[in-house]
Amino acid sequence: MASTDRPESRDEEDETTEVTVQENFIEGDEARDAFPTEVAAALRYAEENKYEYGPKLRDAELQWEVNGVESMDGGISRVFIDYAPSTAFRGSSGSEYVDVDASGAVLARRQIRVPKQALPVVLIALTVISLISLAVVEVLLWANPFEGGPDLYVAGRTLWIRAELPRHQPYVVYEAPSSRGDINQWAIQPEGEGTEIIVVETLLTNQTSGAVRMVVDREAAELRIKGSIALKPINVIDRSYIVETSSDDRYLDPDFRLMWGGFTLNQGEELRGHLVFEAPLGSEFSDFRWLAGDTAVVRYQ
Repeated sequence: MASTDRPESRDEEDETTEVTVQENFIEGDEARDAFPTEVAAALRYAEENKYEYGPKLRDAELQWEVNGVESMDGGISRVFIDYAPSTAFRGSSGSEYVDVDASGAVLARRQIRVPKQALPVVLIALTVISLISLAVVEVLLWANPFEGGPDLYVAGRTLWIRAELPRHQPYVVYEAPSSRGDINQWAIQPEGEGTEIIVVETLLTNQTSGAVRMVVDREAAELRIKGSIALKPINVIDRSYIVETSSDDRYLDPDFRLMWGGFTLNQGEELRGHLVFEAPLGSEFSDFRWLAGDTAVVRYQ
C-alpha cells in the first residue's frame, strides 16, 4: 500500500580537485541568501529536534552550519547541514539534510553521517597508509593486475570503488524510519512489464584525498547491459512505499542501506550502500560505472 512518507536512513559516513554537484546546488552563504526561509526553517528544526542525533549527542551543545541547498522538484529545497559539538571536539562533523517547502514547512529529514572524533595516532596511521596506498595505486594502474577476471574492486583518481555482482530480484524489501521516525518496512518493485529489480552493493573508500564531495542521484552511476543500454539508478526515495510483510520474506534485506543524496567523504572514510536498477528479465551485465566525485569502471565480463 502506497504512502506519502519517504524513508530516511542513517549512514556512517565526505572535496577535492574533482567535485561533482548538480547545477541546482548552491553552497554556503549564497544558499542562505537565495533560500532564507527554507534555511532558517531547516536550522530551527534541527536545533529543536536533536533526538535524531542519538543518545550521545541529543543532550550536547551543538553548532550547525549550512553546507548548501539543492532545488528539488515541486518547489522543495533540500538543505544540507553540517553539525558538531560546540566545545572540546576535534574531528569530522556530522551531516544531514532537511527537505523544506517554500512556506518553511519541513517535509523530511535524513542523517547522512555522525560526527567522528579525530585521534592523533589514527591520523598519523592514516597518513602513512595513504602514502602507501598512493604508491600501490600507481603500481596497480601501471601493471593492470585485474585483467582476465571480474574487477569488483578498482581504483579511480581519488576513490577505491567496489561494486558487488548484481543481484536479480522480483522486488526488494528493507526497514527504515519514515519522516515521523517510525520504523517501517519499505518495498521497491518494477514499474514496467517483463522487468526485474537489480541491486548492486557498492563500497566507496577515500584513501588518497583530503575530502571528496559527491551527489548520489540518477547520474551517479551506470549499470551496462551486455551489448545493449546503460541503466540509471532508481530514485529509491520516490519509488519506496510502506508494506506489511513477514520477517521471513526472502527478499527482506536487514543490511540494505540507501545510498542516495549528498555526501562528503573525508580521507580514510568509506561509504557503503545499495544502488537499485530496473532491467529486463534475465539481463546480463558487462560493467558498472561510477561517475560521482570520481570515475571508475568495475567490469563483470
